[in-house]
Amino acid sequence: MKKLFLVLISCGLSLGQTVYSAEISCSSLFDAEGDMLVALQREIGENELLQIDIDSEEVCTLERSSVDLKAQTSTAFHVNSELSELAIAANVEGLDTWLRVDSGYREFMLLDRVTSESLGLTDAEFLGDNSLLEASDFFIEYVSIELGALKLRSVETNIPHLEVPYDHYAGRGEMLTTSNPESEFLTVGTIGEALLEDFIITLDTVNKRMYMTEAE
Repeated sequence: MKKLFLVLISCGLSLGQTVYSAEISCSSLFDAEGDMLVALQREIGENELLQIDIDSEEVCTLERSSVDLKAQTSTAFHVNSELSELAIAANVEGLDTWLRVDSGYREFMLLDRVTSESLGLTDAEFLGDNSLLEASDFFIEYVSIELGALKLRSVETNIPHLEVPYDHYAGRGEMLTTSNPESEFLTVGTIGEALLEDFIITLDTVNKRMYMTEAE
């Protein structure tokens, strides 16, 4: 059972309505070099939207005029070509920041060590029986995040143990926030497949918005 609690706060927000109508073409997801979402969004024209169902392993190209995006919650996204990652604006435990969307990461979420320490998420790391911790590089905390009007509670989150290297976030010396110009679009964690498969994702590459509706 997934330890995830979903709260909707946007008036009139309907997450049960997916938008499969007027599709141009659909195909199976593929293994691309780098992140799959980064590769897919490169092929979309100005009058098209990209709709991805991670759980069903299907991707569809839709006509922009055929989809009512006002009924869906959304958040800003940015593609970092150098790192081959798609970053989305998020609020993690009250911190406005960016999270990497990684369809190849099998867990729910990961946060880097520096950010986790700054948010007080590592306080309980060495409390109680730690005999099982030696077998893993990560420990689990349950974290609240917001993606636009979408609030997710108790998201199972992997946090690296003290002094455990994690290459993707190596060299980050301080907590990154969206208010820091030097950290613009740099991610402090990863949203993975276990969370993404609960949603239908629609990418608007012109306006750099990622829309999410609950998968049926």
